[in-house]
Amino acid sequence: MKKVTDNQLNGELGETNVKARVHQLGHVFEGRGRLETGVDGTIEFRNPVNRTMTGKMVAVQVKTTAEGVYATETPAGFEYLLKPADLSYWRNTNLPVVIVLHRLSDNTFFWKSVTDGIAGDERRLVFDKATDRLDEAAMDRIAMLAVERGRLGSFVPPMRTGEPAHLNLMRVVLPDELFVADSPFASGRDAVPTLIQAEGQHFDWVIRGRRFVSFRDPRGGPLEAIVDPDTVEAIDTELVAMSDDPDDELVMIELLRRTMQEEFSADLAYDKAGRVFYFRVADRYQTRQYRYRSLREMTAAMVVQVYMNKKRPEQVHSVRHQAFSPRFERIGDDWFLSISPTYFFTEDGFRPHRFAPDLVAGKKRFDRNGTVRGQFFMYRFLLSRESIPDDAPVDMFFTPAEVPDVDVGEGPQPVLRFESLEPVSMEVSVPEDAWVKVDPNAARMKAEPEPTEPPAQHSLRMTA
Repeated sequence: MKKVTDNQLNGELGETNVKARVHQLGHVFEGRGRLETGVDGTIEFRNPVNRTMTGKMVAVQVKTTAEGVYATETPAGFEYLLKPADLSYWRNTNLPVVIVLHRLSDNTFFWKSVTDGIAGDERRLVFDKATDRLDEAAMDRIAMLAVERGRLGSFVPPMRTGEPAHLNLMRVVLPDELFVADSPFASGRDAVPTLIQAEGQHFDWVIRGRRFVSFRDPRGGPLEAIVDPDTVEAIDTELVAMSDDPDDELVMIELLRRTMQEEFSADLAYDKAGRVFYFRVADRYQTRQYRYRSLREMTAAMVVQVYMNKKRPEQVHSVRHQAFSPRFERIGDDWFLSISPTYFFTEDGFRPHRFAPDLVAGKKRFDRNGTVRGQFFMYRFLLSRESIPDDAPVDMFFTPAEVPDVDVGEGPQPVLRFESLEPVSMEVSVPEDAWVKVDPNAARMKAEPEPTEPPAQHSLRMTA
C-alpha cells in the first residue's frame, strides 16, 4: 500500500508554515516543488512603503522537527550541524542561502545564514534564541544578505515602515527691532579696547565696515563709546535678517552667535579657536551635573567631568566638558540654529588642553546614535529655557545629592528665543540592529576600551 511518512508530512507542514510566516511579515515566499535538491524556495523582498517588489532574493532551506530539543539546547540558544553535501551545494549557488529551523511543538522559527558557521568548523551553526528568531527585525538582517557587494550603489531598502526623525535644528525667534549706528572703528577688534576702558561688559554687537549692529540699544551706556550716538537708529530686524546681501547675512550670523553667548553666559562658555560652546564651571577642577528633561522623563548628565592620571592618581589628567558646535543658517524666511554635539577638553576647567583635538577624536569614536541624540535633547532643553520643579525626580543613576548643580550666576534678560521642531516622519526606518550585525567593525569597536589619554602634568586641587 502507498504510504506517506510522518517526516514527509512534517516537512511539507514546516514549509507551509514558513511560507505563511514570511507572508505575515510582508514578503513573498515561493516554493520550488518536487524537484528541490537542497533549496526549498526563495524569499523576495517587498518594499513596505510602496508595496513594490525589489527583485532581491535569498534562497531558503527549511528544516522541520515535530518536537524534542536541538543539540546543546538551553534557554539562550542551541547548535545545529549542517550536512557536508548540503554545505557544498549551497556554496555554489548564486543566491545567499539561509536555513530556517521550525519546531512544530512550540511553533518556533529560527534562521541563520549557512555561511555563519564557526571558524574551523563551518558546518556548526550557533543559534541565539533572542536574536535569531524569524521575526520582523530579522527581515532587515536577511535582506542585507541580498546586497550585491560587488556592485557600487546596489542596496536593499529597509524592511520596516517609517519612524520619527529628530532634526538637530531649533528655530530662532528674533526680536522685532535691532539698532544700527555709525562707528568710528573699522571692526569690533579695534573697538574692544575703547569699550573696556569705558567699563563696558556687553559684547553682543557687531561692527563691520564702520557699521554697528546690535539687539541692544547702545545709547545711555558704555556702548556709546564705540558708536556715534547721533546716528543710532532702531530698524525692523527683517531689514537685515532677510536681506539678500551676503555681508548682511554674515553680520546676522555673527550677531546671533554673540547674542547667544551673552545670554547663556551663566551656563556656557565659547571657545573661539574651536568655535564651540561648552559647559562652564565656577572653579578649577570642578565637576558639574546638569538636570534636564529628555523625551519622556527627568534625567541628569555629568556635563563636566574630571579625569585623573592613571599613572599618577594625585594629578589631574584632563577635564572633559560637554559641548556643541553652533551653526546659524537662514532657510526660507526663518533662521535656525544647527546643533552638533561634541566635547571640549581643558587642563583645569578653563585653560584649553594642549592635546584637546586628540582627546575629542578619541572620545567621539565611542559615541553612538543614542549618545548624540541624548546630548541634543539636553541642549534643546537648555536653549529653550524650560524649567523643572525643584522636587522633580531624577533617574537612579544621577540624583541631586551626588553632584550638586553649579550656580555660576544669572545671565541677562533673553532677547532671542529658540523653539523646538516637531520630528519628521521618515518613509522608512533605519535598520541599525541589522547594520551592527553585518558591520565588520562593530564588534571591534564595542570591545575596545576607551583609549588612554596622554598624561597631564598638574596636581589635583579639588574645590569643596
